[in-house]
Amino acid sequence: MYLGMSQPGAATRELAFAAADRMRAKSLRAVQPANPAVESRDQIRDQILAERGIDRITLLKLAPQARIETEISITIETARRTPPAPIRATGNFVDLRI
Repeated sequence: MYLGMSQPGAATRELAFAAADRMRAKSLRAVQPANPAVESRDQIRDQILAERGIDRITLLKLAPQARIETEISITIETARRTPPAPIRATGNFVDLRI
């Protein structure tokens, strides 16, 4: 009779499930996007940070004014490099002639 919260062998089952989850996560990460030519805003932002020699931790350690100025310049550069979203115009034609 076991009065505790766990039974013998429970830890090994948890480790087995964790290992299966890790294997499943690795296989999910291996899948490439359908169109690798299109980068997301986050990827472009990370690329700009790398070009400037700044990582996210360094950015957080900056003084408040310097961090704001850096974030503004990074946001502007990201907006410049991001391709414009395609315009999807949908609507109805309404004839208003009297």
